[in-house]
Amino acid sequence: MERMFKKLLRRSDVLLILLVAIVSALLYSYYAPEETGQEAQSAEGPPICATEAPETGVRSECRAVSKAGPPIRFLMFNARNYFVEEDLPRSQYHRDIKTVREREAVARVIASAKPQIVGLTEIGGQAALRDLARRLARRGMNYPHSMVLERWGEDRALAILSRYPIAKNFSVADCLLEGRTGRRMLRGILDVLVELPDGRSFRIIGAHLKSKKADDPTAADALRNREARTLAGHVQRATRSMPWMPILVYGDWNAGPDEPSLAILTQGKTRESALRRLTPLDDRGESWTIYYKNGGMYSAFDQIYVNPVLLHRMGKKAQMGIVSDRDAHEASDHRAIWCEIR
Repeated sequence: MERMFKKLLRRSDVLLILLVAIVSALLYSYYAPEETGQEAQSAEGPPICATEAPETGVRSECRAVSKAGPPIRFLMFNARNYFVEEDLPRSQYHRDIKTVREREAVARVIASAKPQIVGLTEIGGQAALRDLARRLARRGMNYPHSMVLERWGEDRALAILSRYPIAKNFSVADCLLEGRTGRRMLRGILDVLVELPDGRSFRIIGAHLKSKKADDPTAADALRNREARTLAGHVQRATRSMPWMPILVYGDWNAGPDEPSLAILTQGKTRESALRRLTPLDDRGESWTIYYKNGGMYSAFDQIYVNPVLLHRMGKKAQMGIVSDRDAHEASDHRAIWCEIR
């Protein structure tokens, strides 16, 4: 009798072990698909999740940081008042129509660098952008996708030309200045999402801050700093909504690298939204992009910044430069700069 009781106990232990194994298998089968999905994302990069919905309306979600691919050349250029007659004026100020010779020079400078994406400042408007695109097409540079950010009260616009589709437009024309009720950025913030055929995406943000030419330089500097803080806030929201997204910020900052307004961008609102300034050089090792005849001053007002995600993908040997066309002065008082993003 005692021997039979011990056998039953052993059988009960076996049954208990079998029961635990069955329950464990069921639990694993229930959770395994989610874990497999995370591993698939990690093949491209660690999944990063947004935790707050942005003001732009983009849904917060998890995405993987995609791998770097073949280099894409981005070029930014201040086209110096590229006005054409077809664009109606948007302000009360006088504007001079850019001559055909000068427009051809702008197209020549851009085409010489062979960029896939072009960020522009001081373009007149829709008609001016079409005019430039036609001149580039005659040089074999076709940009089927474009966007221009116009704002009433300012004739100079921001624009982008791209060989790749512009999937989303987050641009803000009437952008309220941070800390200044009722005052707006003069030229707004251009912000587009460009999608490549291989699945990569890049968010391109452009701005043109307050000029140094003013009756009150101190007030102009203060306004430029507020515009920089507003732009930094925009970048912060973009980073919060798409933390996996490589972001490039370009612009004519009307300030040198060591001035306060640009320190605002490099510091950022958060560590994730802090930007790194690229330092392209020309073929003589010089970094200036504009020369002021009055005072004989060289400065790097035109600059490109990237967020940590894009900086990591570009690597330590990222290619960049300044277009050193000897006749570029016919196109603009600024020099074009470029970089390769991955």
